[in-house]
Formats: sequence, C-alpha cells, structure tokens
Amino acid sequence: MCAGWWTPDTGCYTCFFAETSPVEASRRAAVASCQRLELAFEHLPVMVAYHGPGAFGECLFANRRYAELFGLDPQAIVGMSARRILGNARMRDVLRDARPLFERGVAVVQSCDLRRQDGTWMRLEVSLVPGMERERGHEGTFVLVMDITERHAAERELRESEVRLSKFMQATAEGLVFHEDGIVTDINPVTCEMLGRTSEQIKGRTFVDLLTPEHRSSVEAVLRQQGGGACESELMNAHGERIAVEVTGRTMLRNGERLRMVVLRDIRDRLQAQARIDELIAGLRAEKDRAQAADRAKSVFLAAASHDLRQPLHALGLFLTALRSMAHNPMRSSHELADIGQRMQSSLDSLGQLLNMLLDVSRLDANAVQVEREPTSLGPLLHDLGQDFLALASEKKLRLRVAPSHLWVDTDPTVLRRILTNLLSNAVRYTPRGRILLGCRRRGGEVEIQVWDSGIGIAPEQREAIFEEFFQIGQSAAQDHEAHGLGLGLSIVRRSARLLQAPLDLRSLPGRGSMFSIRLPLCQAPARLPTFAAPSRRTPTSLGVLVIDDEPQVLSAMQHTLEAWGHRAFCASSADEAVVTAITHAEHIHLLLSDYRLSGNVTAVDAISAVHACLPHPVPTYILTGDTSPQRIREASLLGFPLLHKPVNAQT
Repeated sequence: MCAGWWTPDTGCYTCFFAETSPVEASRRAAVASCQRLELAFEHLPVMVAYHGPGAFGECLFANRRYAELFGLDPQAIVGMSARRILGNARMRDVLRDARPLFERGVAVVQSCDLRRQDGTWMRLEVSLVPGMERERGHEGTFVLVMDITERHAAERELRESEVRLSKFMQATAEGLVFHEDGIVTDINPVTCEMLGRTSEQIKGRTFVDLLTPEHRSSVEAVLRQQGGGACESELMNAHGERIAVEVTGRTMLRNGERLRMVVLRDIRDRLQAQARIDELIAGLRAEKDRAQAADRAKSVFLAAASHDLRQPLHALGLFLTALRSMAHNPMRSSHELADIGQRMQSSLDSLGQLLNMLLDVSRLDANAVQVEREPTSLGPLLHDLGQDFLALASEKKLRLRVAPSHLWVDTDPTVLRRILTNLLSNAVRYTPRGRILLGCRRRGGEVEIQVWDSGIGIAPEQREAIFEEFFQIGQSAAQDHEAHGLGLGLSIVRRSARLLQAPLDLRSLPGRGSMFSIRLPLCQAPARLPTFAAPSRRTPTSLGVLVIDDEPQVLSAMQHTLEAWGHRAFCASSADEAVVTAITHAEHIHLLLSDYRLSGNVTAVDAISAVHACLPHPVPTYILTGDTSPQRIREASLLGFPLLHKPVNAQT
C-alpha cells in the first residue's frame, strides 16, 4: 500500500508517492490491540476506566461495570472529567488523597462507601494507577474500582470474632492454650496462673512439656486426634506442684488458619469431692456390712446362747421350787438352805459371766474402753492369774504352771488382765488332759507373754476364724469334757490387743496343743513404788439411797436388797416422783441410783439434774443400764456419771 499527493510547482503539479504499508499495519495493530484491551476490560470482574492527562482529565475509556456503578451509559461517560464522575460525597477522600499520584507517580489505594440506587450501601476499594510513557512521563490515570462489600463484612466479622474470643479468653475460668503441632502459640491468663509463669515463658514451648512425665503420652494421643478428645492429666507448675486438670482438645478457625486449642479444667476440687464421696460410700458399705454382720451375729448368738442362758435360768427355777417346798417343811435345816443359796449364787455367777463377756464386746465396739498405760509388773499379775485358775484346772486334773518373772511392761494392766484371763479360760476349756503353762520371754525391747496348752489344737484353716464372734471349734473334740461357751473369748482378746497396739501370735498343732502370745514394750520399774496404808475394817454405815426405776419388779428387788444390807431405800418410779421424794427426805438421801432410760422419753440425766437441784448437798450418783449395745454405752458414757451394768450385786 502507498499514499500519493500533489504539490503545485512552477506551471505544473508534482505528484509524490510513498509506501504506507508499515504505518497502516501499525495503526491497524494498535486498533486491534485497543479493541482486545477493551474487550478484556469489559469481562474483568472489576470496574475500570482510563482518564487523560492532568488532574483527572476527561474519561477516555470506561467499561460497562464502571459506568453502571455511577448510573451512566458507557458511551455518555466518555469525555466526562474524573471530578464529575467521582464527585459523590463519599468519594471525596479519593480525590483528596490523589496528590501523590500526580507529584511522584505513586499509585493510590483508598476505600470508601457508595450508596446504591436502591438505598443500600456498598464498600468499594478504589485504586488510582498512573499511566506512564517514557518520553512524556505521566500521560493518564487508570481508575480501578472493586466491590469489597462481602470481604469487608467478612473481615469485620473476623475482627469481632477475635474480640469476642479475646474477651472469652480473658473471662473464662478455664485455661486455654492454642498450639500448632504441639507448640504453644497463645494462652489466656488462667493458664499463666495455673502454671505460675508469664505468657512469654510459656509461648513457643511444647505443650506436653508442661505436664508431668507419666501423663504426656496420653495427652499426646489426644492432641493427635482430629476430632478432639479428652483425658485427665496433671500440670507441673513453676513451684513443682502438681495440678490435676482435664485436658480437652479442640480444632478451631482463627485468622483464616486452623488452630488446635486445648481447654484445661482444674479438677482438684472435683477429685477431692469424689474422694470424699468414695470415702462416704465406702463408709456406708462398711456400715452396711457391719449391720449385716451384726444381724448374722445376732442369729448366731441366739443359737449359741440358747444352752448357756437356759442352763442357769433352769437351775434357778429348780432351786426356787425347792425353796418353796422347804418353806412348808419346818424340818429342813439351815445348812440345806445355805447350800441351795450357794448353788443359786453359782448359777447367777455363770449367767453374770456370760453377760459380762457380751458387755466387754459392746464396750470395745463402742470405743468406751480408755487405755491407761502405766509400768506394770508381770510377776504379781501372772501369779494372781495362776491362783484364779488353779481350782478350775484342778477340777479337770490339769497341771497349771506359772513361770515367775521380774519384768515390767508399759501397758494398761486391766486390759492385759482381760486378755490373759480369756486365753487361760480357753486353754482350760479345750485341754482335756495334760498341762497349761503361763510365762513370758524377753524379745529385745519387748516382752512376749505366752499361754501354752496341750489341748486339742487348732487346724490351719480355722486359725483366723477362731477370732470371730461366736465361732466355736467343733464339739466332737471336746464334748466329753466341757461346754464350749459362746465363742466370744478370742474375739475379746483380738479387740483388746488392737486397743493396746500389741501384736498377737498363734502357733498350734492339731492334737498336740496351742500357744497364744502377746508382745508388749519392755520398761523399767519405777524408782519408788507408792505405799498405801491398809484400809481399816469398819462396819458399813447405813445410808439413805434414792432409787429411780420405772420397772416395778426391779424397784422392789432393789428395795429389798438395800434393806437387807442395812440401808434405807427411797423408791421412785418416775422423775417427778423422785423430785417429790428428794424434797421430802432431802436430809436423809446419801446416794442416788437411776436407771438410764425411764418412761416418757425421760433419761437419767433429766431425773438426776432435777433431784440434785432439790438436795442441799451433793451426793454420789450412779447410772444403771441393762442395755449393752455400743451406741447406748457411748451415750451413757458421755453423761459424766459412773455407769453400772445390770445385774448389780453386792460386789458391784
């Protein structure tokens, strides 16, 4: 392609031709490029416009999205100045901040709000980018507008979420730890308080390093679970203290990243409460077991006691029948009456021994026995026990030997005597022939008191059972020699030994005999033994005794007994009657005896307090009770008055 033109010359025209193919090609290429650029701008998801030189010259190009943003036609917007197009009040900041664009050719990005035609607002991001030419410098300005309404809302929601999370982390009572692959990235103040460290000291550390070594593997397994998990663990704070916590793993989104969070819940109070509950449950179960055992023991007792209780009662009935017959026969001698009286006393003694054994068990169960340790000489104690059992052993043709001793032990002599009495009683009962030995051996700083017998022995499988209440070795081994009793002796021995904190030992061979022993701490004899003057024998003075009991038969028996002993008895069947009697005979009352539980829910304390208020002088006071239950013994012991258990005799 070429171009031609005519030029006037002297008297003629000169025609010039030039090759224009390259220029035309360049023009067409430029036009095509512009068309492609315009097409690309039309399909961009952003709003684009190009303004000419100067402070926002006229619009040379704008895509359809840009024109519609301002409610204009794409053709009409061409030629309009930027100030006119962007002159909306909400976009003045864009125009004001454009100065760096013209002074230094630096792009400017600004956010602003624009009100839509429907009245809603949209958030825009406006970018002013200079169009540069090497030769002429700043030639024009590209205006790029993006609708960031949704992004802005999402960012605002994210910021608000972070604020809420921050407030939650500050306010929650639980420890919160954020981590990435087990490395701590953020924590809340509660965690710092738990660990006794600052946030800077904890961040960047491996989370499991904050735990006690034995719990790390289980917590690591929880942290590896994608869905989260929980387990109990222990933190180790800066002071080396262990803090029981519940560790719960969670996954959450924060700043567009998936972070793992650990919730630490202090469970020390819960564990302590659970321990108390477990202790309470264990106590209740123990109480239940004791109640069931007591119920079983009651049944065993009724079966075991039937013979021992009936025999003395049956004998007493026969003796009373004999006395009634003798009352109608004046020819009977006083010797015969005395013999029957002695036999009745023997039956009562047997019954009393049985009841005393039951009372011993109840007192031990009620913790009503107070241990009073003192230096105790074993020589006199062993000698007295030998004398007590000499007659019983002789009746069975047994040789009873007591080895003398000069040793002293630190113990309660009353409790020790009860233990040895029961051991000797069992030895006599279960030894058909042979001998019994009571002695002691020195074992370092202790003394072992031993009771040997050549009796029937104890099978290995029974050596634990014999210490249970009412347990008896089979009758076949000793039925020809003596009744077995109730099986309470060794139960009392074990309880008493525990009370003294003294080890109890048993060695036995069936058919050869047994050895029971108890160990006590050795001690030195006192430097000087106290001496006491022998008590002078005086005829008992006649006393006035006020007796309170709501059982007429007991009251009558007490009256006859006291009068038979030479005393004057004042009897009252209630607290009110006792008060009247005390007022009437105040000067003649020297002793007060009251049953523990009276009719009308009145106790001995109520009656005693009322009577004492009526007397002009204090008088010795005793409470009598026939109830041997541990609970009743505890209640009566707390009253502060001496306690006597029925039946009461002259020796009491």
